[in-house]
Amino acid sequence: MFVFTLYLIKKTRYTLFIIPLSSIYLLFQRFDIVLNGYGGVRLVMDSSSFYFILTNIVVTILVSFQLVKHGNENTYFFFSLLHPVLNLLFISHDLFNIYVLLETITLLITLLILSSEKFEHKLTALKYIFASSLAMSLYLIGVGMYYYVNGTFDILDVNGFPGFLIKAALFSKSGIFLFGMWLPEVHSNVEPEVSAMLSSIYTQSALFPLLRISGENEFFIVGTITFLFGVFFSIISSDLKKILAYSSMSQIGLMLLNPFFAPLYVLSHGISKAILFLTTRYQKRDLRIKREVNILLFLTMLICLLSLSGFSLTLGGYVKGKMIHGLFSYLISFLSSIYAGKILKLKIDFRFEKKFIYLFLASLILIFPYFNLKSFVVILGMLVGFLLNINLDLSFTTETILTLMTFSVSIFSLIGGIIW
Repeated sequence: MFVFTLYLIKKTRYTLFIIPLSSIYLLFQRFDIVLNGYGGVRLVMDSSSFYFILTNIVVTILVSFQLVKHGNENTYFFFSLLHPVLNLLFISHDLFNIYVLLETITLLITLLILSSEKFEHKLTALKYIFASSLAMSLYLIGVGMYYYVNGTFDILDVNGFPGFLIKAALFSKSGIFLFGMWLPEVHSNVEPEVSAMLSSIYTQSALFPLLRISGENEFFIVGTITFLFGVFFSIISSDLKKILAYSSMSQIGLMLLNPFFAPLYVLSHGISKAILFLTTRYQKRDLRIKREVNILLFLTMLICLLSLSGFSLTLGGYVKGKMIHGLFSYLISFLSSIYAGKILKLKIDFRFEKKFIYLFLASLILIFPYFNLKSFVVILGMLVGFLLNINLDLSFTTETILTLMTFSVSIFSLIGGIIW
């Protein structure tokens, strides 16, 4: 009601900061409550919720600084509503409430995309809504079957054929492998502020219930394939925003490898990717042409990309060191640093510009006193990416995206039906 009142008097921009700051109190709460008796709405605030809500707060504030300059009243209004809905999702512990909130978030994201007057953004919104509708239809069928078997919506033991349908839908929503081919197409064709929110927290919103219902190492193979798939397309793509989008896909794959540390990695990845997408407003997207950025912008991108690659002295390096061990961790850092090297192939403008200070200061959040032996591997990977000259213009039609989604879900569900 408060946001709607401010919208009527054209003062919604203030809510961009008021709402995320007011939700800080949630970080100091711990509860497990059922609102409607057995089988009803259950809300749980635990350590996983803490990191997701903290990511939502930090990213919302970061994006809001830039949104104030480049948004409009409609954008402010929908963006202000998105934050509390995401917070409510991150404390939900029943399948139907999660469905309602995911659909609400989908609607708000669609309206955010449509708030731009560019025609291509309207086509992107259609592509996104088609993919999301397909995924959530399967989710709802799975929830109905789950309720029929268990007599409750509470997350107890999400297995069998209903579990496969629910997980396949969440795979699609969070941008995993062929299930989520909508992700790079949508991310690359919307405003940078919307891309930042999509990549840093929205895809993780679908990952949150997936982590709730998954067992240890249950998605290790899917996560590994998703990482390799995303990083391959990041390395060969020529569009900066598509590289970052495929990078998000690969990072989500990593989160599936170790659900215990995934919430902390959501924070590290969310901050890094939000800042990187925000920087795309101030530089050319085509990597096939000569690109120039300000020194502050370059340092900002460097810190974020080092964190994503698992470099020492970064939060991303610390979390990756905890999540993944052995030679595989070195391979992950090497591959991630190749596309980082491609992105950093820039000419630097050494003039000081005040408008980039907040992005640079935000990137300093990622500095963390942790040392590992992967630094040489990361530097080597960046050097390979800097010298690499593979730049392909990749694009997928809506029909292709939906076909791949349907095929993936069908195969996954068939396997579930056979096992069940």
